Amino acid sequence: MLKGLVAAGITLGVAAVFPEHLAFPFFAAVLGLVVGAYPGMAMAHGEHGQPLSQWVVAVAILFLGLFGLWQSPLLLALAYLLHAIWSMMHRITGLADGVVEEYPTFCVAFDLVMAAFVAYMAVATGHG
Repeated sequence: MLKGLVAAGITLGVAAVFPEHLAFPFFAAVLGLVVGAYPGMAMAHGEHGQPLSQWVVAVAILFLGLFGLWQSPLLLALAYLLHAIWSMMHRITGLADGVVEEYPTFCVAFDLVMAAFVAYMAVATGHG
């Protein structure tokens, strides 16, 4: 969990040097990297992983985040929140097959911080 918090802090620190209009696209790109890890781990695990379900959810979450760039960054925040929920499901269901044990905990911490910050930034900048 601590690694997720540190990673979120580093991500927000990197975003701080971006011009404001590039912050949300940067957050969407980071979301793409984070959600892409689950299908990759599932495919690497072979027949015991669940790459199809991982891909479907990853694409849906990323689409929601990208749609948020066009409509409202609050949808990008929602995408991070949904990814946190998806990560929690890996801890309580059979979805964890093929996923590194620490990754869901990392994602929950990372995603919750990112969701909160993106939502705050969207409202604070009037993009919400």
